[in-house]
Amino acid sequence: MPKRTQAGLLFACFILFQTANSQKAGLAWPNGNFNDIRQYTSTGKVTWYYTWSPNPVRSDLEFVSMLWGRDQIDTFTSMINKTISQNGVTHVLGFNEPQQPGQSNLTAEEGAELWRTYLGPLKSQGIRLGTPAPSSAPSGKTWLQDWLTACAGGCNPDFVALHWYDVNATQFQLYLEDFHDTFQLPIWVTEWADHNFNGDDQPSFDEVVSFLNQTQSFMDATDWVERYAWFGVMENMQDVGYNNAMMDSQGDITDLGRQYIGGGSAEGGSAPSAVSSASSRRFRTQFSALPPRISSAIMALTALPGLLQELIFL
Repeated sequence: MPKRTQAGLLFACFILFQTANSQKAGLAWPNGNFNDIRQYTSTGKVTWYYTWSPNPVRSDLEFVSMLWGRDQIDTFTSMINKTISQNGVTHVLGFNEPQQPGQSNLTAEEGAELWRTYLGPLKSQGIRLGTPAPSSAPSGKTWLQDWLTACAGGCNPDFVALHWYDVNATQFQLYLEDFHDTFQLPIWVTEWADHNFNGDDQPSFDEVVSFLNQTQSFMDATDWVERYAWFGVMENMQDVGYNNAMMDSQGDITDLGRQYIGGGSAEGGSAPSAVSSASSRRFRTQFSALPPRISSAIMALTALPGLLQELIFL
């Protein structure tokens, strides 16, 4: 093989390795221990998860705790110190879409008061804190600016958390750049999907595949984007289109989920099926009782052929 070709192949392998082993990809996980989170750890690309709560699940992944809103305060305060000590928590997220009436629904002043009372003190333990995560509605950025004003210098978040739902990858990139330029803090995208909430047509599965590829690649290559988590990894996608699902209705990882974790492109694959593969379910059942590290190693071995095939054709 010519030296130039060898060098190009080695460089391509290095880039693939770096991307696959990025510490950024996470899971927004609402499933408790009912579904098997280990399906998403076989490649090592996914390194952390959160549950919209202070409650972790059985997993070797890093757990990021969260105070969702006012209604969760009692649960959060009763268990956060124990969760930090037992789970090695180093990051905590703030309120969920506070400017939305159907979500945590807080004024900027209420958010600042709750933050100073329940989240700010955690910094003395070395915990890094994320801002409240606004939705991508136009009011989101304004709410966050008002929140910082209401904090009067008393909040000092370590990173900006945000959500984004729409159908244009370029606009997604511009949105993140605007938030970074405005707040001058690292960015965590704790929810994002290729979904239109404006009443227009929803994207096809192939369009979702392309959108995920473009946006995830951008974030992997952008140093000020620290972490991200796609929506969603759940059987019921709520109001978000099922073409975005990384879990089917039987609790199994989808083609899109495999793409997200670096297990190969979902191009030419299919949208989530109502019935999962029987062989996949039998295989998962056979080792579901094994210790997490052993079962994750088994799943990693099953992913090797696809990863090697991608390397060959680079």
